[in-house]
Amino acid sequence: MKELKGRIVEIVKNIHQVNYVTTGIGKKDQPYYNTRFGGSNGTYVTGSEYYGTTIDMKVFVYDINKCVTFDIRDLILHANQKSKVSSKLLNYVIEKNQRKKIDLLYHDNQITFLPEQLNVIPQKK
Repeated sequence: MKELKGRIVEIVKNIHQVNYVTTGIGKKDQPYYNTRFGGSNGTYVTGSEYYGTTIDMKVFVYDINKCVTFDIRDLILHANQKSKVSSKLLNYVIEKNQRKKIDLLYHDNQITFLPEQLNVIPQKK
């Protein structure tokens, strides 16, 4: 096991969704595609699928001169005993952790970190 040094570059919420687009719909057929995602020139969004949300923490690892990304959504939810990450909680996590230096571990071709290094639980006033 090798210890590495890094800095948190960015923390961002990503919604993973796929939209299906149909193009080339002629004028006479456009009323059939009158959806709330209407397009123009015969282009319409005909459906979508939701694949979940992640809160991605991008860390620059000095030792390898590259960035790695970790999904910390479940960590935040578990630590705060919540089912959703509010914008207020997300802003707190970003404010307290972005640009922070952290220690990482390299083992079996995987880079990990100890979650205790992050400040994810807002202090009660």
